[in-house]
Amino acid sequence: MKSEQAYWRRSQLLWGVLLIVVGAVFLLDRLNIIYLRDYRQLWHYWPVIMVLFGINKLVTPVSAKQVLSGLWLIFFAAWWYVSYEELWNLSFYNSWPALLIAWGAGMVLEPLLNKHFMAYRESEHEK
Repeated sequence: MKSEQAYWRRSQLLWGVLLIVVGAVFLLDRLNIIYLRDYRQLWHYWPVIMVLFGINKLVTPVSAKQVLSGLWLIFFAAWWYVSYEELWNLSFYNSWPALLIAWGAGMVLEPLLNKHFMAYRESEHEK
């Protein structure tokens, strides 16, 4: 249960820091200390938030589902950014099959990760 509590604390910390940063940026803009020309420019970087939450799930995971969820968040954020910015000539139109591939890879990895976590839990009980 310690891992689950640590994950909860990290999630709370991540949300708290994220709200502080976003609030500080908007406050500094409203006080004319910094000038954000176009708030829509910030929209390009929202996938970074998903990456942070994906990494949070990967730090000391307690289950295969948590690992796959973290990997999915990171992959989806990267795919969204690449498609939105049309990097490497990839757009939403021509890159959506990558989501199917990632979904299939997750389905293949899940039993392997479940086996790993089961073996880890059994070794912890033997100690």
